[in-house]
Amino acid sequence: MVPNKFAALSPDVLPERTIHRSRRSMGGFGEHDVIVETPDHSLAMAMMPDSQVADILRIYKIRHDQLSLDPRIAQVTIFKNHGTDAGTSLEHPHSQLIATPVISYQVRQRFQEAMQHFDDFGCCMFCQIIDEELQEQKRIVLTSEHFVAVELFASPAPFCTHIYPRRHMASFSDVSAKEIVDLGRVLRTVLAKLYIGLQNPDFNFTIRTAPAECVGVRYFHWYMSVIPRLTRTAGFELGSGMFINTVIPEEAADFLRNVKVEAAVGVS
Repeated sequence: MVPNKFAALSPDVLPERTIHRSRRSMGGFGEHDVIVETPDHSLAMAMMPDSQVADILRIYKIRHDQLSLDPRIAQVTIFKNHGTDAGTSLEHPHSQLIATPVISYQVRQRFQEAMQHFDDFGCCMFCQIIDEELQEQKRIVLTSEHFVAVELFASPAPFCTHIYPRRHMASFSDVSAKEIVDLGRVLRTVLAKLYIGLQNPDFNFTIRTAPAECVGVRYFHWYMSVIPRLTRTAGFELGSGMFINTVIPEEAADFLRNVKVEAAVGVS
C-alpha cells in the first residue's frame, strides 16, 4: 500500500470549513491510498488464488480501521476500478482507498432509507433482503458459510451483484478473520464468473460500510457492490434518475450460476 501519486486529497491540508452566504466549502483534506494487489502486472483479481484475495481484504481492513480512529476522518471509501470504462488509469492490478472529513450525501441518503425501514418494520432492511432472497432463490449467485452473493432486485445495471455478510454488521471493521477468508473465496469466485462469463468486463466494486460515527447501529449492514460496466449512463438516466437494464436480475443470476470457474482459476 502506497500514497496515491495523484491524490484527490492531502493529509497536509487543514479540514477547515468556509461558509459564504448559501455556499459552503472545505479544504481538500484527506487520505488517498493505492493498494497494489500483486507483483504480477497481468494477474487480474479474478484469476488470483482465494488466499491472495483474502490478503488484499486484510489490507483493506487494517487501513480502514486505522483511519477510522482519526477524529478528522468521517468516511472511508474502499473501491476498485478495473478497465478504462470503470475509470482506471493504471493497468497494474490495484485498489484504492479514500478517507474524507465529511460523509457524502449518497451515504447519508442510504443511511436515512435504512433507518426509515428499521423504524417502519423493526428490522434491518439488509437482513430482510438476505432472508427473502435465500427463501426465493431466484437471484442468488452463490452462498457460503458467511456470505451471500445476489443479483440486485430492480438492478440499475446488468449483472449488478451485491455480496452480503450473513451476520449483521454495520461496519466492515467488524468482519472476523474467518469471515475474511470466506469473503476472499466468494469475491474471487464472483469476479471469476464475470471474467469468464462476460469476457473480462470493466467493472467497479466498492465496500459500502458504516462511517465511524455509525458503528454498531442495528439498521445498517455493510456489503460489497460489484458493477460491471456493460452499459453507459446517458441522458435519460441522468435526467430522470431511472435506469434501463436490458438483463433482468433473475436471468443474470441463472447465467452466473452456470459459469464454471474452478478449472480456470487458481484455488488455495
